[in-house]
Amino acid sequence: MKTIKVRVVLLLVLMVGCQTTETSPIKMKQAQKNVQEYIPSSADVVDKHGEINNIQRFIEFLDKVKLGQKDNIRVVKYTTEGDPMLQDLEYDGKVIKSTTDTRRDQFGVGSINTTTCASIEVIETSERTDYILEGCETIIDNTILVTWK
Repeated sequence: MKTIKVRVVLLLVLMVGCQTTETSPIKMKQAQKNVQEYIPSSADVVDKHGEINNIQRFIEFLDKVKLGQKDNIRVVKYTTEGDPMLQDLEYDGKVIKSTTDTRRDQFGVGSINTTTCASIEVIETSERTDYILEGCETIIDNTILVTWK
């Protein structure tokens, strides 16, 4: 009789332990990293696999940097899987502070990296235009945006 009770208790423990929840893998990973869900803003410059929304706001930011006027902007790039990667650029009139937040990338390491850079270089070819941070304190992926012609 005692072995039957033990078996029943073990079976119940196994059943409870094997239940699944309906939380998506993205939300689980964000919860593990203690990251708030990204909520898009109309002021964000958004790059979804080469289709860039709000590029005019980015050009305004570049113009202010050229004039030495303070400004800040957020660039959001989406991974192939659809995860947002945030890059905040803040120009204080002298240097550009770049903060990249990859914590919402479900397949990446997930980190926040900050560096300061001297300028943004615009490299134009017949096929595309690259916007690249130059003179950065630390080695980073310094490509902000790529626009295709």
